[in-house]
Formats: sequence, structure tokens, C-alpha cells
Amino acid sequence: MRLAAGLLLCAVLNGVSHRLRPQAWPLARPLAAQASVEDAALFSVGMRRLAADLELVRLLIYYGTPQAQAGEALEPHAEGARVRSSAYPGLARRTMRILDKDPSFGYVALYGAGALAFNLNRPGDALEVLRYALSRDPGNRQYLAYIGAVGFHRSGDERGVIKLLEPVLHEPDCPTLIKHMVAFLYVRTGQRRQARLLYREILETSQDEGYRAMAARALERLGRGG
Repeated sequence: MRLAAGLLLCAVLNGVSHRLRPQAWPLARPLAAQASVEDAALFSVGMRRLAADLELVRLLIYYGTPQAQAGEALEPHAEGARVRSSAYPGLARRTMRILDKDPSFGYVALYGAGALAFNLNRPGDALEVLRYALSRDPGNRQYLAYIGAVGFHRSGDERGVIKLLEPVLHEPDCPTLIKHMVAFLYVRTGQRRQARLLYREILETSQDEGYRAMAARALERLGRGG
């Protein structure tokens, strides 16, 4: 029965996964009952990476669902200070749970940490995710760059964030979320040419319709001189 369920899930999610690399890392975080059953089915046929892909789909649905206060971190408050958002309280835990399944799944760590630090203004949670990821993949340069960028973000040094993240922007697994954030910082720091180039890249390459729409609006504003 478990084998049949595992094969069914594999067929449904075949388009999601590009690498089926079994991993022996123990699961360190509890799973919901349904997720546990699905994971058991996939693990029974040796497909931890497919289980990680399935969990990534759940993470994207979770973070893509509107929640109260989700936009607070993006709006200025109290003389320009950013307010820590209490939305998506399970984002860090869900991200690390995926890394338990596949410690080499770097995109997940970068996406989760970027959302926590730069969208939700929770740099402490972002650093927890990055340090957890780094313990599984010591020496990962992208994780180290993100840790530094989160530190600069916490201190309000926007140019420091840009400097550390620029080398990461053109990596194949750089999340569009991070590209959009750096383009926004380019505008904030007066680097309009760089902002245009990056927004065009997002518009031409992103698979996310929402980010493409935001990039198009930003290019329109920049074209008007705004």
C-alpha cells in the first residue's frame, strides 16, 4: 500500500523534481499527520528529494496565502523604522524541515531566509535558518553572503546588503524574491541604471507572474523618472 502511494505521488510530482538524490539525514522536526504519511510513502521508495520538493510546494502555498500583518514589514513606521511582522510564524520551521529532508536543497534556505529578513523584517529567524543550513553545508558561499547581508540589513546599511548580494544575483538558484529586493535597494540608493537592468531581467526570466508584474510597474516608474 505504501509503495503504491509512493509511486502515485512520484507520478504526480515528477515535473516538480529535477534531482532525485536520496539523503540519510534524520528528520529533526515534527511533521503534520498527512505530511508524515506522504513522506513515509516516498521514503519507502528511497526518494527523500521528492519529499523535499513536496514540502517546498507546501511552503510556497503557505507563504503565498495572505495573512494579517503580512505587509507590515514593507511599510515605514515610527520615523522610517520597519516593524517586525508576526505573520507566517511557521516559515522558519517549515524551511528547516525541508533541509532535514535534503540538506543540499540550497534554494529553500535562500528563499526562506530572504523572506524572513527582507520581507517580514525578522533577521533573527533568517539567521537561524541560514546557520542551520550552513551546519549541513559548511563553507557554502551563498549562505555566508546572506548571513552578512542580513547583518547589514539589521543595521540599516543598504549599500552593504547590495555589495554582499550582487555576486549571488546571477546564480541559477537565486530566488526572484532576492533579485526584486536588490532592485528595490538600487532605486533607494540612487542606482537607477542597475535597477532597470535587474528589473528587466526579472521581467524576462521569472516564472512568477506576480514578480513580473511588479518589475513591469517599477520599470514604468523608472521610465517616468519616478
